[in-house]
Amino acid sequence: MKVPGISVQYFPATGCLLVSNDATLAENQDLEYLFVGLWSLHFLRRTIEVLFVHDYRRKMPCVESIGAPIYYWFFAFWNGIALRHDNGYRQTFIALIAVGSAMFLLGEFGNCYCHLKLRAFRKEKRAGALSHNSQHVIPRGCLFECVSCPHYLCEILSWLGFFLATWILPAAIFLLATVITLVTYSYKKHKAYQQEFDGLAGRELYPKNRKALIPFIF
Repeated sequence: MKVPGISVQYFPATGCLLVSNDATLAENQDLEYLFVGLWSLHFLRRTIEVLFVHDYRRKMPCVESIGAPIYYWFFAFWNGIALRHDNGYRQTFIALIAVGSAMFLLGEFGNCYCHLKLRAFRKEKRAGALSHNSQHVIPRGCLFECVSCPHYLCEILSWLGFFLATWILPAAIFLLATVITLVTYSYKKHKAYQQEFDGLAGRELYPKNRKALIPFIF
């Protein structure tokens, strides 16, 4: 199993989200625990998937292996500082926290489901159960029928939920950076699927009504 160097550096970033020890505002302190839990859940899931679900065929470039952990550590520190009530954080509407947290959990579940589906497709391909006319297979089922990269859509949903629940600037900027990155990745992946599955030489034709990231839109 090939594991990129970043795999062991995802989860420690959650340690930057330290809950303040000032108990004068117990309600806000409870929210800090909630937000730390959500953040930690995301990176715990990613770490487990790196170790047991994903299959990495390329060696991670040195710049990426160094830059990615710095990126996540930076945002962990920034979000953690902004969420401490002893630094002035005050909760938003409880309904927004509930909706945002639910969106986050839904995104995490969807992301995990999509990654498991992709792993199943890879296993079928290796077992020879699918066509040998291309290196990959056309993912099918659930959100894969609508978009090429539903796991990216679920990732965005998670961080949109985190922003709504926390309502802080660092979470908004992290969401924006995530959207920009995943829009770019999904567009490239979608085009690669279309080029590979062109309907020629016995290859399947990629569904023309399938979008890259957002159903019916993009």
